[in-house]
Amino acid sequence: MEEQRTSSIGKVATKYGLIQGVLAFLLFLVSALTGMKQNWLSVVSLVLLIVLMVLAHREFKKGHEGVMTYGQGLGSGTLLSVISTVLTCVLLYIYVNFVNTGYPAAALKIQQQALEQRGLTGAQLDQAMTFTGAMLTPTGIVVSTLITGVVVGFVVALIVSAFTRVSDPRAVI
Repeated sequence: MEEQRTSSIGKVATKYGLIQGVLAFLLFLVSALTGMKQNWLSVVSLVLLIVLMVLAHREFKKGHEGVMTYGQGLGSGTLLSVISTVLTCVLLYIYVNFVNTGYPAAALKIQQQALEQRGLTGAQLDQAMTFTGAMLTPTGIVVSTLITGVVVGFVVALIVSAFTRVSDPRAVI
């Protein structure tokens, strides 16, 4: 029975976190190079995270006699998200700081046009653009991606773990 316990939370979370990180970066590249809407990217990335988290939980349960507690699922999902987000941030930083240094300026211009279409003008537009400009530096992009990725990943892990957990039938209550 012990030889079945080959897949630890760390191994499984790392494997699927690396997959998610690379796929999230590839989605970003597709969006950046084709000019697709960010909303589409967010939805696809969220669905991908959910699917990969479910697959990670399934793999973990296979190595643990079909059992995974809520805490194990939450830990695994959160670790998967952290690994994914850190990898994505590293790749984003390299891309924005060294490969496509014009990306922040182009994204800022697109954001300004979107704000103008909403009716912002004058001082409101200037204030919004000052804040947006700070967020669209290479460091700002990485920091905002890191915070958002970890928080969203934790919330998704909370929800997914509630559905994928399986109690040990031999446990004494």
